[in-house]
Amino acid sequence: MTLKEKFIKSPVLSLVLLLFSCMTIGQNTVEKRSDSIAKTIQDTSKNTKPTLAQLEVALQKAKQTENITEIANAYFDYTEFFLKPLQETGIKYCDSILLITKDLENNEKYPALAYKQKGRYYYRIGKYKLALDNFTTALATAKENTLLYETTNFNIGLIKNTIERREEAKQIFKQYVQFLETKQNKLPAKNYNRALFALSHTLTYTGEMDTAVAYIEKGMKNSIATNDTTSYNYFVLNSGINSYFKKEYKAALDSLLRARALFINDTSKRTSLAYTYLYLGKNNIAMNKSGIAYFASVDSILEITKEDVTLELLEAYDYLKKHYEAKGDPQKRLEYAEQEIKFRNIFLAEYQDLVKNIVTNYDNKILEKERDKIISEIKEKGNIIIIVLLSLLLAFGGAIYYFFRKQVIHKKRFLKLLAEQEQKAAHEEKAGNQLTNSLNNTIKELPEELVNDILGKLTKFEATDKFVKKKYTLPQLAKELNTNGTYLSKVINEVKQVNFANYLNQLRIDYAVARITNDTRFREYTIKAIAEECGFKTQQSFSAAFYKKTGIKPSFFIRQLKNKIKNSNN
Repeated sequence: MTLKEKFIKSPVLSLVLLLFSCMTIGQNTVEKRSDSIAKTIQDTSKNTKPTLAQLEVALQKAKQTENITEIANAYFDYTEFFLKPLQETGIKYCDSILLITKDLENNEKYPALAYKQKGRYYYRIGKYKLALDNFTTALATAKENTLLYETTNFNIGLIKNTIERREEAKQIFKQYVQFLETKQNKLPAKNYNRALFALSHTLTYTGEMDTAVAYIEKGMKNSIATNDTTSYNYFVLNSGINSYFKKEYKAALDSLLRARALFINDTSKRTSLAYTYLYLGKNNIAMNKSGIAYFASVDSILEITKEDVTLELLEAYDYLKKHYEAKGDPQKRLEYAEQEIKFRNIFLAEYQDLVKNIVTNYDNKILEKERDKIISEIKEKGNIIIIVLLSLLLAFGGAIYYFFRKQVIHKKRFLKLLAEQEQKAAHEEKAGNQLTNSLNNTIKELPEELVNDILGKLTKFEATDKFVKKKYTLPQLAKELNTNGTYLSKVINEVKQVNFANYLNQLRIDYAVARITNDTRFREYTIKAIAEECGFKTQQSFSAAFYKKTGIKPSFFIRQLKNKIKNSNN
């Protein structure tokens, strides 16, 4: 049966993008290669993966040219070779590229492509913080309006979408689709299908349902026209999810069962199968049927995959616990409560700092209390009412304690921030001297004169406030300061203890705090307006950066400052 014969004309709704990101995150970029070097690999086997021997021949030929870009291209082929089996050797070749291209200027590919490739490696092994750091560096060093820039930005969008930063991800995906539609005749069709999938997903979860459906239908038709079976299979699953959300449960059941048949024998699609079972269970409950077997299947798949855990899949445990609570089986209920805690911890470990600002469905402490309560029920069945009341009392008391403790901590951070503002001018010269002394012990490979020169230029740059008016990349700032980008990056990393992107964000937050503290009119602006004035694209990115540096939200800082001024005037 052909792909076209399998097509079902029905509206479609997207699934959680994590199902698809394992493919989109690794999409190949179309790069111009030296014909002589590329031919070494292609001549022997045009449609198969090159062997290590062929890669070695290509590398030696590249080295003979003494052309840094061609040598970097040869190393890049090694990184592609090791990417699918996820061997750490691939990361070492990325580092080799970064080493030889560190002094390149105005190069369209390097070192940005190497940073992007490292990000792909880290993403695939679940180190999302490292992945995001490398993608961000790649974006800062890549030229805008190029395929490399757009695909790197798209990968950042995938991570943002995975941690539920939907609005930010949507804007990135929209930009990527527009770019691909402009360059469509030059790009692989699968890239376009996956871009449509990503955009339709965020549109769905931000409530733009009709627009999402239009993009999904467009993607399904394109996957048929280009014989992209993988994309098509995901759209079949989305068709069932769409019908479920529209309460068309019979149609949903048909599509979801077909999706199960497509995924059940493919071990690489176990996570997709888990989502299929999740929605089959939900759909059965909506039809007043039992969905418990499907939810149990989600648990079984998570037990196999372990790493592919998302908050949405954890919803299965809600249904499992409620089912066995209703049946009066505390032992099974405890079993699934333990499973939920285990997989939630895996999820939190995978995403590390990326989930700090995400409001999730459950607090882990509450889950642990629930587990302890179930154990008590098993031991003392006659005291169920007392245990429930005590648990509620403890939870309520804990919530009150947490609220007031949080307020006290934030108040201390606010006062500390004000004190820092008052002391900033007095300590500025002293801090600069201490910084230089510390630096001399840290960056031993750079001449002291060079370090002091860069620090002096950075100090002047910081005093101009230009960082709030202009979007800087590392090469742009290096050029403006008349210095080398590698040296500038090293000084910022070693002295400021942050990468270039975070360095700019910290300057902007310092600027925001000073303006809010000293400018009455500025203090009355909306958070969105303040964010724009301080050089941030979105209110969300500004609030996140503000909280990261100060430990409090900008709205809390402004409110406390107004109260302090009001009380001092009374």
